[in-house]
Amino acid sequence: MSKKIIGTFFMISFLVGLISPLLAQAYLEEVRACHLLQEGKAEEALQLLERKLKRYPNNFDCHLYKGVALYFLGKKEAAFDVLNKVEFETEKLAKAGATLEAGKRLQAFSQEDLYLAQRGGVVFSKERKGLLKYVLAIMYKEKRDYKNARKRLEEALKVNYSPQEVRRQLGLINCFLKDYKAAEKVLQPLLVNPEPELEFLQGYILYHQGQVEKARQILEKLSSELPLARKSLACLLYNEQQYQESLSLWEALLKDNPRDVQAKRNQARCYFHLGEKDKAQQIFDEMGLKIKVEKYSPKKIPLLLADLFPKPEFDFLCDLKK
Repeated sequence: MSKKIIGTFFMISFLVGLISPLLAQAYLEEVRACHLLQEGKAEEALQLLERKLKRYPNNFDCHLYKGVALYFLGKKEAAFDVLNKVEFETEKLAKAGATLEAGKRLQAFSQEDLYLAQRGGVVFSKERKGLLKYVLAIMYKEKRDYKNARKRLEEALKVNYSPQEVRRQLGLINCFLKDYKAAEKVLQPLLVNPEPELEFLQGYILYHQGQVEKARQILEKLSSELPLARKSLACLLYNEQQYQESLSLWEALLKDNPRDVQAKRNQARCYFHLGEKDKAQQIFDEMGLKIKVEKYSPKKIPLLLADLFPKPEFDFLCDLKK
């Protein structure tokens, strides 16, 4: 290593020692923005963060919270762009590690960024990496890009970010990807006393693992409180050729919501398999389905799955110590 590079690193260390108290106080701006997000004041948080980023453009914590603020303001494409850039840049720095390349990058940082880099591992802490990965996962889920959502959730779980919430979302994503073994594994710690949505996923997984009777028991238990469980139970009964029982459930669902297209279509299918082809075809005709009922009434139909956790729970990590 040349004398010039050694001298540069000594100078960096000296400057860090001088400016640490001032910069520690300055860093409170991110904490304030974080608390504003917790209070639902995303616009105020965004304004504070953008002011800070004019002074310290390489502060990735600031960019992270800016992306989160944009997400809560409904500016999701802008949020996605910001958070993707944070992911790319922080991972690039992490790969550089303690190499000379990292040293060169640090020289380009502002003084505050340099201070945070020395204290927090190139500005970005392990815990906030978890927040970044989680928010990106939620955005990928909303785009129905389940493979990328799974990748980010697995990374968030590795750094122990909100394990219960991440496991719920990851279990759901694995079900969308039809990876039932992985879904069962990740949900297992949550199934001691599960909420209805988790219990539904348990039944859904059991069905696809061939444990139909256990799945049926769970879906029957949940059918009165969870419409999705009632629909999936009706699908299960249909697949078991119990068409009269399935029909009863579809017609009960139609009483609650006469415009339920799924229920109406499957009502017609049940009638067809019960030998009432004319009645089934009439329902199809009324729905505007220009197809013969016998061509659209398979012996098996998939159980239904939806986003059971549409309101993600965030830990903003406002009290995280550097």
